Amino acid sequence: MCESKVVAVRDGKEKTIMEDVVRVEVENDKLKLYGLLGEVKEIKGRIVLMDLVGHKIFVEEIE
Repeated sequence: MCESKVVAVRDGKEKTIMEDVVRVEVENDKLKLYGLLGEVKEIKGRIVLMDLVGHKIFVEEIE
């Protein structure tokens, strides 16, 4: 399987935003995350690192 976990890192701590993500759409400062079972979550932020071997996508959230 090729699912990834989307996490935000703040002050050296990881905060899970969504697990089992199979698709990420980027539109300006918004990320639309699609889960394995069809769930959708939209956040304001930007991708800072994609660890495909470790199945993690690191984002910086924008408030």
